[in-house]
Amino acid sequence: MFLPQEVEKSLRHFTKVTADARALAERIEEGQKLLETMLENRFAGIELIAEAWAEYELARGKIEADDLIRKSHPAYQSAEVVRAKSKELAVIRKRAKYLEQLLKLYEWHVPWLTELRDLEEEESYVKLASADVDTTDDPVSEWLTREGWASLPPVARNQRALDRYWKAKKSRWQVGRDYERYVGYLYEADGFDVSYYGIEKGLEDLGRDVIALKDGLIEVTQCKRWAREKTIHEKHVFQLFGTVTAFRIDNPDASVTGRFVTTTKLSERARAFAQRLEIKVDEGFALDESNPCIKCNVSMTTGEKIYHLPFDQMYDATVVHTERGEFYARTVEEAEQAGFRRAFRWRGGQASE
Repeated sequence: MFLPQEVEKSLRHFTKVTADARALAERIEEGQKLLETMLENRFAGIELIAEAWAEYELARGKIEADDLIRKSHPAYQSAEVVRAKSKELAVIRKRAKYLEQLLKLYEWHVPWLTELRDLEEEESYVKLASADVDTTDDPVSEWLTREGWASLPPVARNQRALDRYWKAKKSRWQVGRDYERYVGYLYEADGFDVSYYGIEKGLEDLGRDVIALKDGLIEVTQCKRWAREKTIHEKHVFQLFGTVTAFRIDNPDASVTGRFVTTTKLSERARAFAQRLEIKVDEGFALDESNPCIKCNVSMTTGEKIYHLPFDQMYDATVVHTERGEFYARTVEEAEQAGFRRAFRWRGGQASE
């Protein structure tokens, strides 16, 4: 079939442009992989990655527009719309990729920023019963059905709520909090005074989850209850070391040490840094859910004996002093038999002791 010279020339041009665009897209894709690898190794490549994504969108838009023109019934107007949209998308994609890679870089150097992603998980405990339980403001009611609340005496009611608390599915934040409490309990059992900095300060803890003090010694502990397949890298050790250094500056007369406690393991490099920086490490350190968790406390003002369950308001602020007859009970019955009553102060706004 004979084609006019102008049409034949246009077809050759479109064919060449399409081939060039496809080749460009392939090169950009290869370049993206290389640049992303560079970023993972902490090299500067953020701007280049973002620019590569923008070029990729432009190339893809050009291919689609050329395909519309090469149809048996060319869609010139649609092709122009595709080109315009690809330019808009290129700008958006460039900005999005730039911010994405910048965030990764920030999170590498400042590890606690990753915890900002879990804000939605910092909620109240998951209710096991129906939402219409309104018998009391006691948080125990959140772990019982209406029938269970009405039929059980207080001691059995409190114990059932505690049992369900340990069996319930929790958010990552709640799981981490239980782990910090367990580590703190072990320090207290060893005669340390403990502050639960991670629980009290939340995102402002800067890696200082548990602060333990005894006889002029301050031990700053970071706790990571992670899945076994995850690995602790050197950035987390750096963060803890920075916190320990700050404590040494603020407490020149104390002996300040650092400890890293985790359910998983450290990378070889992280372990080497911890050794060089004199950070103690406990790897594969599991939470023992059978440990006593009911805090039995004696009021310093009235001498009244009070016990706190893990979901009570003053639980984390309560420190157990064995020399005053205080202790951790395993069951509600054990606490009651020792003469302790349940705390009245369940949460903000409720009756005080």
